[in-house]
Amino acid sequence: MCGIVGVISRNRDVVYDARTLLNAINNRGTQACGMTVFDGKRTRCHYGRGTVAKVFPKECKKWPKLVGSSCAGHCLYSTISPADAGEQPKTEQPVVFHRFHRCGRIGAVSHNGNLVGLDGLRKQAKQAGYKFRSETSDTEVIAALISISKKKDFLETVIEVLKKIEGKGAFSLVILFKDKLYGARDQNQIRPLCIAKKDGKNGDSDSYFFVSQSSAIPSLEATRWIREVQMGEVVVLGADGIDKSVRWTERTKSAFCICEPIYSLNPNDTFFGVSAYAFRVKAGEVAARKNRVRADCAVPVPESGRGYIDGFCSESGIPSRDGLIKSRYSLDGGRTFMEDRNVDRGKIQKRKLQANPDVMRGRVVLLVEDSIFRGSVAPASVKMSREHGGAREVHMVVCSPPVCFPCHLGLDTGTSEELVASHMSLSEIRDQKIHSDSLVYLSVAELKQVLKELGLNPDDFCFGCFTGKYPVPPPKRR
Repeated sequence: MCGIVGVISRNRDVVYDARTLLNAINNRGTQACGMTVFDGKRTRCHYGRGTVAKVFPKECKKWPKLVGSSCAGHCLYSTISPADAGEQPKTEQPVVFHRFHRCGRIGAVSHNGNLVGLDGLRKQAKQAGYKFRSETSDTEVIAALISISKKKDFLETVIEVLKKIEGKGAFSLVILFKDKLYGARDQNQIRPLCIAKKDGKNGDSDSYFFVSQSSAIPSLEATRWIREVQMGEVVVLGADGIDKSVRWTERTKSAFCICEPIYSLNPNDTFFGVSAYAFRVKAGEVAARKNRVRADCAVPVPESGRGYIDGFCSESGIPSRDGLIKSRYSLDGGRTFMEDRNVDRGKIQKRKLQANPDVMRGRVVLLVEDSIFRGSVAPASVKMSREHGGAREVHMVVCSPPVCFPCHLGLDTGTSEELVASHMSLSEIRDQKIHSDSLVYLSVAELKQVLKELGLNPDDFCFGCFTGKYPVPPPKRR
């Protein structure tokens, strides 16, 4: 679930715009980030661990040397497990290995998604003379296939590579080569990618860009959304806009990840013409119809629980209160779900959230949460509501179904064992894991009803983490 951007213009430096866009989609990955810039002659790269604000601070001796009219950037959310990564530092894996060499030039690949079953393609690249620096990076396989291609035209090279990785997972790509950007999505459009334009000022030319989330577009002045990159499409951006659009495969079937609107997207992001906020409000309304607890107040679990609480309280009549306050200056202020696997997410939740006793003390409190994956965060929210908030009862409503199956298409849930709902019943999760007085999930049927009430077709979405049925078969466990 990484964030990717690409910016191109005729005569203006695009690096600061790329940094702004990366910062706007930093919610998609905070482990590392980087960008590669082409100035017409040379290609330069800067990357590092941490958030965009850390790697590209306002004052830095290194990164302002990045100057150019075309750029590709990447915010990392790694899906490589420690066991898979071996000695390779997990948080550097896609950032370091996204460059390729072709015709004496250096290009770059920014990849959002996850590919599986690449052993044959990796072997093919090795036999052609490509030397891998990582044995786990799916992004480097894409770079390797570009490097070894015999096609003379670069667009034909890109299409050739896309056909080779077709059906091997999820990918939205931004590829930088010379003075062009290439944006592509897989045949199932599992991960988002859109196109936008920024109007030039004071003699500067217009600039065009790819970005993972539409909510990032207003972060730049004088910008407008153009459209999404379609499933099975590759779009070529030049200095004057869209040069070419090609459907690289006809075997398309929409399977947009349902976890994008549930959690990943910002509230003002859109998918299929609907905002993530509208989706969360509707899911909250459906959850309220299922709830049987007459609570004194409903409390959203910050931050993604806020959209759901609006729909829940509107439908249920239970008043909404800020019972859990998120510290805006916490060292752990990022999204807890995005942390490395070896990090205690429960401790992070305790450090960045504080209970409000004026709201909770002596009352029946209902916590509204977007989802529960590993069950490491929800217990901390319940416990602090009791111990520090003084709640008499703590109930929880989860506005999505139980997550029972791992994702191999871009989320960091590699095994069923780490998902609490895969091996515990609802009552066991309630009593033994999160210790709430009651626990309610939406069912898959109810989640599909949410989509229908918004005018969307549930068949256009992937529910694999809830049902175990994926648009792309999962890899065989070793």
